[in-house]
Amino acid sequence: MNLTKTSVTNSVFAWMLMASLILFGLLSAQRMGMSEMPDVDFPVVNISITYKGASPEVMETVVVDIIEEAVISVEGVLNVESSSKEAEANVTVEFDINRDIDNALNEVQTKIAQAQRKLPKDIDPPIITKTNPEDQP
Repeated sequence: MNLTKTSVTNSVFAWMLMASLILFGLLSAQRMGMSEMPDVDFPVVNISITYKGASPEVMETVVVDIIEEAVISVEGVLNVESSSKEAEANVTVEFDINRDIDNALNEVQTKIAQAQRKLPKDIDPPIITKTNPEDQP
């Protein structure tokens, strides 16, 4: 109550207090370590598979099921999602946030290489990439 009464009776004090708070805030904001776009490695790996002439059902049963079975055994997997369409399939593997994505990517590549002997011979090699949601529009 005293601050309110003082501010009403002495407006110069109120303006000086406001100006000092704004100045303190600006100086603090400049000294604070901030990054507009921090470098974050999202623990997501995407596997793209192309099999020319295959229907979505064939992609699901002959390709995606084998890929999912291979990657589900990698340590730290939280979620595996897949989508199949004419001659194409995508498998997205989400890992625990604490999992090193580079090691996870290497393990996924190893598992896919082991599973490739179960895949059809005329299939294109799977493309395995780290996915960063910030790269997408």
